[in-house]
Amino acid sequence: MGLNLAALEKITADVQMNDLSWVEVGPGSYFKVLTVHEPTNTVAFGYKMDPGAPDFPSHFHICRAMAWTVKGWYGYRESEKPEESRITTGMFSYEAAGSFHTPFSDCPEGFQTVGIFEGDTEILLQNHAEPDPNSERIGDLTVSDFIGWASPATHIVHRDGTITGDPTFKYDFTSGVNAFKV
Repeated sequence: MGLNLAALEKITADVQMNDLSWVEVGPGSYFKVLTVHEPTNTVAFGYKMDPGAPDFPSHFHICRAMAWTVKGWYGYRESEKPEESRITTGMFSYEAAGSFHTPFSDCPEGFQTVGIFEGDTEILLQNHAEPDPNSERIGDLTVSDFIGWASPATHIVHRDGTITGDPTFKYDFTSGVNAFKV
């Protein structure tokens, strides 16, 4: 998707993650939605899994995912030695579109990440019933799901260009300097 620089929104927002509530999306799995940019199918979020929580569903990435682990560790069931392939505190992970895996955590404190999904479609992940990409597809994770989980402070740029949310700080540059002016 090419950028239409003339149509770029001129609102910048800072969201205080600590002020947002965790939304439980499955047993022991939670998201905090920081920002959603519908025109580019991009979502920034916090994610955590409680100690002893069931695995996150096996899923196929339609989107690209990036995550920084800020607490604990997680791994992938499909790894040859899952216990040796942990993504630990301080590590940054990039998951390519087209990848398939089953995230799990056996960390006694659970784990927490801050991440970004960026896709070419509204569908970000396809969840499957089994750790096999040919198994039954049991649901999708979409940009709209994140809008549904958003808090009042979540900064959202909608497909029609409208902006909603009440983040900690919001800067309106609509009458300011145009960095794209030649």
